[in-house]
Amino acid sequence: MPAGTVHLWLFWLDLPDTGLDAVLDAVLDGTERARAGALTDPTRRGRFVVAHAAARVIVARYLRVAAHDVCWVRTGNGKPSVAGAGLGVNLSHSGALGAIAVTGGHPVGVDVQRAGMAVDPVRLARRYFPPAEADEVAAAPDAAARFATLWARKEACVKATGGRLMEGMPVPVAACGAVRGDLVVRDVPVPDGYRGAVALHGGGTYRIRRRWWTAHLGAGR
Repeated sequence: MPAGTVHLWLFWLDLPDTGLDAVLDAVLDGTERARAGALTDPTRRGRFVVAHAAARVIVARYLRVAAHDVCWVRTGNGKPSVAGAGLGVNLSHSGALGAIAVTGGHPVGVDVQRAGMAVDPVRLARRYFPPAEADEVAAAPDAAARFATLWARKEACVKATGGRLMEGMPVPVAACGAVRGDLVVRDVPVPDGYRGAVALHGGGTYRIRRRWWTAHLGAGR
């Protein structure tokens, strides 16, 4: 991949249930199949299958391998990466929207949030955000949307650095750009009703190439 570029793939998670079991067998590994099987809600299960299958199919294109041959390894905090690939990869999904960020050589984080999911965004901002950001949420014309924007930025940063979510909540992200050290967060355009952000750690400035993924999961490549 070109240096300083992040590929952002967006996709919808609510696909017809027909064929999901075949995707489980053909694309996902044993751990992913077990996690899917533990989900009793059909909508959540279907979205999990589509999100993780899409991640495999997309990453397989970069590696030029079959989707089921993509090998994930996990850090101590559970963040997945691609074994021996030299790629930074991260997956996020919220509501019916999924997103995958792919870049070369640097850790990357992506997060999408459905605006309005927080029952009381002002109360949650007071609990988790720095005081100035909590005040910003409280004063916003659409508090839920502003909360989702800030949360997406924070979670993208945490995922890029491999930390834990609660550790990233105090980090100020009211403005996009350099957050701390060589960690840069940027908002990304996503469909109405959602907010999204990408963060790159150690890569300096970068550009984002946004694409929609609509490939057939059953193809396996």
